[in-house]
Amino acid sequence: QRRPFIFYLFATIVIAEATMASAASTNGSSAKEFYEDEKQLMKLCDFLRSSEGPPVREAIEMDKRVYYIKGEKLVNFMVEPKKGTKWPKDLPKFKSRPDAIAVCKELCGRQFMHRSEKVAKGELEVSRVRDFDESAYFTWIYEGNKKFSHLMTTCLIIGFLCCTCFPIWPNFLKVFVWYMSVSLLIFIFFL
Repeated sequence: QRRPFIFYLFATIVIAEATMASAASTNGSSAKEFYEDEKQLMKLCDFLRSSEGPPVREAIEMDKRVYYIKGEKLVNFMVEPKKGTKWPKDLPKFKSRPDAIAVCKELCGRQFMHRSEKVAKGELEVSRVRDFDESAYFTWIYEGNKKFSHLMTTCLIIGFLCCTCFPIWPNFLKVFVWYMSVSLLIFIFFL
């Protein structure tokens, strides 16, 4: 009767040690090494630029609207996210400020963001200094995946061409579009 209990205890200890080792390798101490890969940095940037990320401000830089954040706020968010933030499961959290600062330096080095200086209220200019500093402002260059935007632009162009070529459409297509538009108007009217 003792054998199954000892075996169960031993198996529980082994599983607990394996779980703790895998959590330590993916969660805290190796966060700096994890983000050395550019694809992982892109995932982190996608999260930081999302609505779950730190709050950013808008400004004008080189006649273009940009989003910027102070370095200290970015590091604080990476080390200790605001309450209610759902950190992605596939990205390890930062356990120390030096790790977060090292990743921010990597973001600047890979040109996902650059350092800026405030000229006036709502106006920035690119700084000559490229190093990461918590007291400086940083402008996001990374815009994320643009596939959906390109797809919608293509659909808009094709739709515009179809509308401008309406006079050369065959009669059965013109009648079909007329019936569809009248049906849609009746449906909207009765809502």
